[in-house]
Amino acid sequence: MAGLADGGIGKDSKEKRSSRACLACRQRKTRCDLDADGTPPCRRCARENQECILVKSRRGGRRVRRSSIAAAAAGAPPSHASDSADIRGERDQNVTVTPTEADETWRPRPTPPQRPMRPWNEGWEERRSPVQRRRSDGVDDIENHIASADLLNPSDALNLLAQVADRDAEGRRESALQTSQDGQRSEGGSFPVGLGSSSSFPPISEGHLTVADAARLLGHYHDKYHPYYPIAHKDIFMNDNVSQWVDDEPHLLTAVLTVASKDEPSWAGIHEACSKYMETLISKLIYRGSTTVGAVEALLILAEWAPQRLQEKPTIGRGEEDQGAWMQVGVAIRLGYLQRLEQTGLYQGKEPKTDQFSRKQLAWAACYMSDRHVSIRLGKGFWSRGPGPNTVLRAADFPTLKAQQMGSDDLSLLFQAHLELTQLFGNAHDILYSSASHREHLYLGGEYVRYIDDFTSTLRKWKLVWGSLSFTPHVKATLILSYDFLRLYINAFAFQATINRAIAQARQNSSSNTKPGPIFSDVAGNTDARFIYESIDAANSLLGTLNSFIDPVTGLRYMPLKYYLYVIYAAVFLFKAHLAGALGREASGSVHRTINVTIDRLQRSSVSPDSIGNRYARSLYLLWRKTPPKASDRPAADSAPATADGRADVEPAPHLRGVGELDPLNGFSWRDLDALGQFITSDLAVTDSMLASPSFNTDAAAIGHDPEAGEWADLLWSGNGNDVVF
Repeated sequence: MAGLADGGIGKDSKEKRSSRACLACRQRKTRCDLDADGTPPCRRCARENQECILVKSRRGGRRVRRSSIAAAAAGAPPSHASDSADIRGERDQNVTVTPTEADETWRPRPTPPQRPMRPWNEGWEERRSPVQRRRSDGVDDIENHIASADLLNPSDALNLLAQVADRDAEGRRESALQTSQDGQRSEGGSFPVGLGSSSSFPPISEGHLTVADAARLLGHYHDKYHPYYPIAHKDIFMNDNVSQWVDDEPHLLTAVLTVASKDEPSWAGIHEACSKYMETLISKLIYRGSTTVGAVEALLILAEWAPQRLQEKPTIGRGEEDQGAWMQVGVAIRLGYLQRLEQTGLYQGKEPKTDQFSRKQLAWAACYMSDRHVSIRLGKGFWSRGPGPNTVLRAADFPTLKAQQMGSDDLSLLFQAHLELTQLFGNAHDILYSSASHREHLYLGGEYVRYIDDFTSTLRKWKLVWGSLSFTPHVKATLILSYDFLRLYINAFAFQATINRAIAQARQNSSSNTKPGPIFSDVAGNTDARFIYESIDAANSLLGTLNSFIDPVTGLRYMPLKYYLYVIYAAVFLFKAHLAGALGREASGSVHRTINVTIDRLQRSSVSPDSIGNRYARSLYLLWRKTPPKASDRPAADSAPATADGRADVEPAPHLRGVGELDPLNGFSWRDLDALGQFITSDLAVTDSMLASPSFNTDAAAIGHDPEAGEWADLLWSGNGNDVVF
């Protein structure tokens, strides 16, 4: 054993372990490969070019536990509870023990305190930067996601690749930002607040508006526009750092600024710049799509308010805004499908929803609502699927709306009320107005009576629930306008059915010499009298709400486009009811006075001659001012020169040219604003004189003209073979 203690190697060395090892190998707990004579350095230290320090074996001696060392360091007597030491005591690096020639016991010799050796990965998580931790966790997450995700089509594969690329790009951006911030801190600087990437936002970088202007417009939008259609992400109104939204929500920010600046003449330059930039963003969305919910919200907001470039606004309204809104909603829906927002309508989990999920669910519900409304106004098919068959959305499903403070208005309840009314709109359209052939079948068969009764009953229940809730006056007025328009939309179907049956009967009797009378000579005796009266009452009530409860400057000016158009539709419907004889003389006078007030309200809501209110006020004025030509003014066919083949070559007078298109019942639908514009402008003399004077409301007496029933008779029953369109 002495030979072994001195480090000698005997002939039985292969059977016994060496008693000597260097400090580095002992710390690593690896075999110390010394030369044959046991002299340093070992091969590991030689290879790593480090100092090789031999330590002697501590086998067989007494060892002092750490507790004893700590007590000795504190001045307490060492503990002798155990004279034998565990082999693991070799790992203690706080003391160095050496034997002496005079005493064979091991005694501790204090050494300077050294940092204890720790495992190589101890504290690694704390030493990593946040970017490194997120990147590592992201790799694990994306690998798990790829392993479990569906791979059903090429789109799924591309989506997975895009997620990997996004993770990598995010890591590089955060790493670069961290480096930039570290550099600025090391130089004693601070990260600039309020500037950031605003230089990449053309309306700001080109000098059309400042960051302070943008913040002020955000507040203006929140107060004046947001309550009517609260789908813009709430956070954009809670942080004045506009530069953050330039980076995070460029589409939503630009749309909000475009709408907020459209109704103030002093902001015309800002509106033009934001509109131009919004057009650029929309073009990119069409070319490349988007993965952000903010892009969907932005398009829906533009569709609701439909701002137009100043130089593109026509003199009178012809429904151009509705056509643009239909296109914008369509793009929004496609972006929603790309982001799988429709899946939020199928969610039935009970666990709390994240804010991001709630935002997506709200955006998809808004897509559904906007699609139904604009498609019904244009008579087009629906693009988006509604909520799932087992999903009934309530105010509690929109916590982001519930959290917003807008005076006394609960925006989540308001959204639920509009959502339920929109579902009724969609059902009425699908059952009554789904196609022309289906309408004709219902007109002749009469099954629509049962449908109208059912819808009317459901609509009354809706009014009982939501009519009693307290909202601010203008916000509640939007609910009333929507309710009355849906009531008009449902009951006008029976009005149209009566017209079509009368036309069909007139064609059957065309061989007789009997001259047909007014279509509605006896409304009370008509089989659909209650529906006819209900539709007329709904139109009058809608205009009455506008005239009596909505301030044109503080309310109507900021309302979405659809409420303007509800007013226009009601006024046009009353014109056609008056034309068909459904209004008596007394009722016609009352309607004329109502129309005069409506025109005045639309004008007062406008800030310029080209504003939407002013342009549609002109349309109504021209429509109700227009009177038909008398029968005596029409050229007779037998007085016209005959052509070579014997047919009469009739050339009507200039102001009567195109009599077929001037047929008051055949010429336009009460829901077709483009045909309405053509009907109005067909009499160029009236149009030219009218458009020369913007202040046409001073000539209101002209609207009150009540033509004799005989003046309309020939036009009502002109045998041109065309179907009547409402």
